[in-house]
Amino acid sequence: MKRALLLVGLVAFGALSAQPAWAASTTQVVQGQILRLVSVADWDAAGSLLPGEPVQWDVAVSADAPDPGTVTIGVSATGDAELVVDATLCMQPWAASGCPGGETVLRSDWSLPRDGAEVVLTRMADTETAHVRLSIALAAGDEGGRTDVLVHATGAGESVVIGEDGGLATTGMPPVVFWVLGGGSVLLLFGCLLLLARRRRPHDEEES
Repeated sequence: MKRALLLVGLVAFGALSAQPAWAASTTQVVQGQILRLVSVADWDAAGSLLPGEPVQWDVAVSADAPDPGTVTIGVSATGDAELVVDATLCMQPWAASGCPGGETVLRSDWSLPRDGAEVVLTRMADTETAHVRLSIALAAGDEGGRTDVLVHATGAGESVVIGEDGGLATTGMPPVVFWVLGGGSVLLLFGCLLLLARRRRPHDEEES
């Protein structure tokens, strides 16, 4: 049976088995001007999925906004491996026994779309902290492959994305633009090259 390679964005996974192996987990933090994402995941386990053997990904989302508002939390994916997701929400930090205040089921046995579009999971007041838990497994009968998953948070004019290789915070522009072009440094380099080309063009015409 083929295994699926899962690369998760602003994410956290617990284990290849049903019970998380937190000793192998990696914590990642993305801090914007307002939004903050904390991801905990076992990336080794996330790189080898099997049907019925989910891995766990916890993402805590919080904000420090100057004015009251709402934060939207979503997920997106691209790839050829079909994934099944259970998504739950806890408004307190997760305990070993589960959610202390009772969890809210956001998605159950959900076939995660892989078209790259963000799917909204929940919204919260920017004075709260949302603890989102994703349980992700390879769909039954899937031959495996690779799928990239990202977690998104948007609010107060800022967008934040996190994944296996870290995250990105942007203001006033959807973060997917930066991911597609390879990051803000690429955008800056592209802009400088474009400006240089425009400056050279009149000079070249004078010489011809």
